Amino acid sequence: MAETPLGRPIGTVRAYLAMAIVAVFLAGHLAGAIWLLTQGEVESALALLGAVSLEAGTVTGFYFGARGAQRAA
Repeated sequence: MAETPLGRPIGTVRAYLAMAIVAVFLAGHLAGAIWLLTQGEVESALALLGAVSLEAGTVTGFYFGARGAQRAA
């Protein structure tokens, strides 16, 4: 039997890393947006929240797109 990373099924560690990256970006951007809102910078806070959705969409699209391509092959 082949060794798998951390004893998990193949692809699980990559999924964990993707979720961790999205969570770190989300937490950092949300903290920045809250700080900007407390400073009265509403437009900047909204721009930062827009960046979060763009980053999360990019990572999610890449992850599911890669999985769909694997199934088709």
